[in-house]
Amino acid sequence: MDSNRIKKLGVIAIVALLALYCLGFVVLLVALEDFLLIGLIYSAVFIVFLALLIYVGWERIKEIDEGLEDDIDNY
Repeated sequence: MDSNRIKKLGVIAIVALLALYCLGFVVLLVALEDFLLIGLIYSAVFIVFLALLIYVGWERIKEIDEGLEDDIDNY
């Protein structure tokens, strides 16, 4: 496999796992009827976090396509 393809799959896997975690937590909070208002507030926070996570993942994939490497190799 191409090393760029492996990097892209890594980004997609991490975003997907964190997205499943966030969505599961949102569903759990909304399902608890005793804490509906608190659950909705936390759900909104997790949805914003999820949107930011997807955006950052998309930006990282574009960086990989452009050939930009991490600066961590310099240290």
